[in-house]
Amino acid sequence: MRRKETETRLLYELSKRWGSFTDKLPIGFDVESALSSLILFRDQNEDYFKNYASEIFLKTKFSQINKKEDGMNSPGILWDRLTILNCKFFFTSSSSPHYNINIHKSNTNINSELCSVLKALHVSKPARHILLAKESTERQKDASDLGYLLWQLQYSNLAMWINQDLLYTVDVSDVQEVRLRNYIKFFSDANRIRNTSIEKIEIFYTKILSSTSI
Repeated sequence: MRRKETETRLLYELSKRWGSFTDKLPIGFDVESALSSLILFRDQNEDYFKNYASEIFLKTKFSQINKKEDGMNSPGILWDRLTILNCKFFFTSSSSPHYNINIHKSNTNINSELCSVLKALHVSKPARHILLAKESTERQKDASDLGYLLWQLQYSNLAMWINQDLLYTVDVSDVQEVRLRNYIKFFSDANRIRNTSIEKIEIFYTKILSSTSI
């Protein structure tokens, strides 16, 4: 199996699994209930996706790439874009139960965006510099299996997408202090998972695409 097929299948399965979750969320869902369900779904389905990814990786051959990416088209960044586009598709595409014609009129090319970013992923090079790395967080030296990292990345971006309801649908000055504190903590935790996942995906790809390990 080639890299292109493996990455396409991973994205499809990731979209399929998490899409089944978002489709079942009530229309106009309560944010706190949705986030609780999100965490439960993450934990209950993580092993399946990890095993699925491991199985197809055993059949995949990756070509060696000696050059590295200096810009924004490294594997970790592109996978981040794909999982964010998944969120966009889950909630704003015309096929979504959450689609609202009054606010989602322009979101008609999500599939085209997904295909474009996926195409870039297939030929992407390992990152020369780890983008989004924060001085306040511990630097990563090793990477878990890709299935786990992608699952965590999709979870974190979905968590932030759902949680941002507080910013866009209510007046923050009217929000109870405890809810605002919980929002900040949850968003911070999810963003930390996202950044760590991106960094470890970069490390993972560096090891499988470079002729020498880091």
